[in-house]
Amino acid sequence: MRIATRIFLYLFTLIAVASAVFGYVSVQDERAHLLSRVRSEARLMARALTAVLRFYHPGDPAVDLDKLLADIAPRDRTTPPMLRFYDREGAPIGVACAHCNPLPLPQKRIDLAALENGGREEFFASGRQQFFSIIVPVRGIGDSPQGALEVVLPLQQINRTLAATTRRFLLFTVALTVGLGVLIILIARWSITQPMQRLIRAAHQLGAGDLSSRIEPSGVVDLDRLIEELNRMAQQLEEQNRKRETFYLEKLQLEKGLRHAEKLASIGQLSSGLAHEIGTPLNVISGRAEYLLSKLTKDDSSRKSLTTIIQQSENIAALINRLLAFSRQEEQTFAPLSLRDPIREAYSLCLLRCQRNREEITLQLDLDEDRLVGDVVALQHLFVNLLLNSFQAIAGAGTIHIRVTPLQQQNCLQIVYEDSGPGIPEELRSRIFDPFFTTKQVGEGTGLGLFIVANIVEEHAGEIRFEATPEGGARFIILLPRKPGEQPPTGPDRDPSTTKEDR
Repeated sequence: MRIATRIFLYLFTLIAVASAVFGYVSVQDERAHLLSRVRSEARLMARALTAVLRFYHPGDPAVDLDKLLADIAPRDRTTPPMLRFYDREGAPIGVACAHCNPLPLPQKRIDLAALENGGREEFFASGRQQFFSIIVPVRGIGDSPQGALEVVLPLQQINRTLAATTRRFLLFTVALTVGLGVLIILIARWSITQPMQRLIRAAHQLGAGDLSSRIEPSGVVDLDRLIEELNRMAQQLEEQNRKRETFYLEKLQLEKGLRHAEKLASIGQLSSGLAHEIGTPLNVISGRAEYLLSKLTKDDSSRKSLTTIIQQSENIAALINRLLAFSRQEEQTFAPLSLRDPIREAYSLCLLRCQRNREEITLQLDLDEDRLVGDVVALQHLFVNLLLNSFQAIAGAGTIHIRVTPLQQQNCLQIVYEDSGPGIPEELRSRIFDPFFTTKQVGEGTGLGLFIVANIVEEHAGEIRFEATPEGGARFIILLPRKPGEQPPTGPDRDPSTTKEDR
């Protein structure tokens, strides 16, 4: 059963019971009022007639009691009163009625001795009709008893009045109930049914996956609290769904990155094996060339070609050794070193990798002090990743500036790495150290370069952060302790820009 129908039935029952009680009380009150009026009329008529009959006997022909009764009876009565006379013995001797035929009244005798001066009142019925009767004694001159007079008033008018009042009250009650019922249904529909329907539709939309749906307040305090809670639940579900989608996307990207990293690792292992395989025939070529060169005279024109073959073979062998050293996974070995060597080695590898020349990409070194204890292979890997990013970001000619200065108070070296590239957009700076995060096309980058750089710095108990420069380009500030296990303390020199700890 709907709420509006239930409320209507409850209120209808309440109104019906209240109306019945109120109607009953009102009808009884009206009946008492009408009966009191009838008593007053009967008493007034009885006193008037007893005063007249004091000087006339009812049996006197000169007395027209019907006319006398018509003169004193109220003009507005639709049922005229009747008179009945009793002699000195208490026997009825006649009936009078003004402008009507006397109704048959029950015959009875009265005891005049027991009749009080104020008379006797009673209600009685004759057939289906009801009457009110007042019997008063009649005394003559000298206060001699003459008999008694009974005034009889029919109660038909009272019954008709009460019936008309009851009908009007019932009609009013029905009209009031219907009107209140319609009003209750409209109010319930506006205040309860429609908001509930909106709640149901919103719940269906939430169940269907539309978490963006919201419900407007209805103006009803209790329903608005429910609507507010439902909107808050929808907002929380939407936020959780957004976080879950973001998590799934990041997980998917991470899985793709891991697969790509595994592919690169496989390619690295394959390249290492191929480098070993290339080294054997290369040594054969170099050895045969040296043998042929030793057989030629100094003036032979073929010596220059053989010398070129030997030099290029040595260059290829050196390059293979560099690649093997770079790709070989060895345990970290911390030893005193100069930063100039891993920087220049990384620069040479990047020139070969990107097919650029030294005149196009210029490396400027400003090393006030470059001695520290560290892992030379890891530091070379660090600068390779930084330089590769710069090489790929710089279109055409450009400059890479690496400045190393000592910080005596913190007992560490500060490495400032800058390039003349386009820089990093502000909205991406908070994610540059995240694994597998890259803005390059598929196949051009793994998103692990700066992540590896940050991990190498962390392995050396250092710190790294990114700074934006007014003239553009990228700037990285790296703090490395001079000795392993000595972490540079944080102080006023530390810039609040993006660091690995901010990830």
